[in-house]
Amino acid sequence: MKEAIILHPDGREEKISPANCNDFSLEEAQAIVGGLIEVIGLSDGNILVCNEEGKLNGLATNFKATGIARMQKAIFAYDYLVGKVLMCSSDMLL
Repeated sequence: MKEAIILHPDGREEKISPANCNDFSLEEAQAIVGGLIEVIGLSDGNILVCNEEGKLNGLATNFKATGIARMQKAIFAYDYLVGKVLMCSSDMLL
């Protein structure tokens, strides 16, 4: 069974597995982040899946996910991620 991590805006991390034990469906990913998804590729083979409209909807800044994305140079230094963010291997999203 493959595992991923939900990075919460309050700093908590929650382990999660896809319903089929292998990969997340679009619907699962959307339910986790609370809306349309945006996928950010990381240099280590993982991805961050966030709410594409999170900033427009006023979701809380996710400092942990932002730090990971910045360290991997996946976002600009002035950019930031908001809301719940799913971090998983790139082969875990259909």
